[in-house]
Amino acid sequence: MALAELALALKLGDNQLRDFMDWCEEIALRDGVTMAALLMGKELDNIATDPRLGRADRVKKIKEWLRRLRFPRLAQTEDEVHGKIRALKLQPEIRLSVPPGLEGGRLEIHFSVTNQEDFKRLAKKLSAAADSGASGEIFALLGGAASSNESA
Repeated sequence: MALAELALALKLGDNQLRDFMDWCEEIALRDGVTMAALLMGKELDNIATDPRLGRADRVKKIKEWLRRLRFPRLAQTEDEVHGKIRALKLQPEIRLSVPPGLEGGRLEIHFSVTNQEDFKRLAKKLSAAADSGASGEIFALLGGAASSNESA
């Protein structure tokens, strides 16, 4: 019933409803809770009733919340990778990112320059970042190494 209410409120399509149902069932089974208990939590309610979000944004945030619950180790690894990227303290002109779900184990690098001096400056920053221990840790995590919280 709780899922039906959520589906009606968010006007979920068939595929979205199927994803929500599958993930909710898997989470409930794994955690030993009912789907109703899972879907009546405060965090979900906060997302579902946030007046700043449109329907599509609510669906996206709830799906992400469920994904993080369904795949906690992946979510933890994603958080660690993002933290290590921030720890590199690169210039705002350089953006490092990873695909959703750490798909492909890749690190994407985006930057733009308007002249050769900026290119050289950013290339030096990237080179220093590549030589840092944090970049090695990022690639280890992307390659499937256990996160530091798992090994502790």
